[in-house]
Amino acid sequence: MNELAAVQQLSQQLRTYATQAQIDQALHKPLIILSAPRSGSTLLFEYLTRLPQTSWIGSESHKVFRNFPHLRAENQSLDSASLNETHANPQCIQLFRDNMACLLRDVSQQSFLQNPKLFLQRPTQFIEKTPRNALNIPFLDQVFPDARYIFLHRAPQPNIASIIEAWTLGLDTGRFMTFPELPGWDRPGWCFLLPPGWRELVGCSLAEIAAFQWQQSNQTIVQNLAKLPTEKYCTVSYEDLLANPQSEIDRLLNFAEIDSHSKSHMQFANKLSNTTLTQPATDKWQRHKAQIDPLLASLEATCQAIEKFTTR
Repeated sequence: MNELAAVQQLSQQLRTYATQAQIDQALHKPLIILSAPRSGSTLLFEYLTRLPQTSWIGSESHKVFRNFPHLRAENQSLDSASLNETHANPQCIQLFRDNMACLLRDVSQQSFLQNPKLFLQRPTQFIEKTPRNALNIPFLDQVFPDARYIFLHRAPQPNIASIIEAWTLGLDTGRFMTFPELPGWDRPGWCFLLPPGWRELVGCSLAEIAAFQWQQSNQTIVQNLAKLPTEKYCTVSYEDLLANPQSEIDRLLNFAEIDSHSKSHMQFANKLSNTTLTQPATDKWQRHKAQIDPLLASLEATCQAIEKFTTR
């Protein structure tokens, strides 16, 4: 059985347990985190999904996208992994939502598929996150028209350094690799999201690849969110989250309409995410300073666009 047939079968199974109203309630106003890779999104995601009022699918949504052949990349030529409105036909929208609902569980590991009534009696906020969603906003807004977004951004130097280190590990071990044996690529595979124009990176250094991913992610997020009503998104920097976790987390929870029973969010800044490679340090990125500094001028326009967008 191919992946899409399996998804269709899962959808049919779901309908024997849950009504359309129950599915829609469980997926009501999803909160989608958008960021460049290695921006701290996993830390934020893991924190939010530990709150009793939230639900998630048990992991990032890579596995859901992989179930749909036409969602693995923009087209068969693998020009990018960007998805837009044309990828969200009515059948895809229904099956994608059903696939999410089948995997959904709350913080106590109660499964929606096993007990859909629970999600009506005790509504939870569905949290979704994967870095590739930076390229998928037009698609996501078709699938989840009531979605809200958190744009998490991080300063280029430490973010790019972290991407370099993850690529280094990924090429050695396969971790973080999203496109193994990518046709036309000069390395064993491609890590993280695949923006348009990736072929121009053939022969480039890991620093240049990392800077490209940082730039394309943030630029695409800003351009697409700017087209949406302002009440559909909020912004936060990774640096502010670590420096002021209490106020910043409270602000995000207020935006998401989540009532937190926690008296303090200070623990946020002291936790390590599951994807942390080495112990955090403010100057850790400087081991890559010689590679990153020459690239900063080319990123200035994107830095200014982020600043303008997040302070307006």
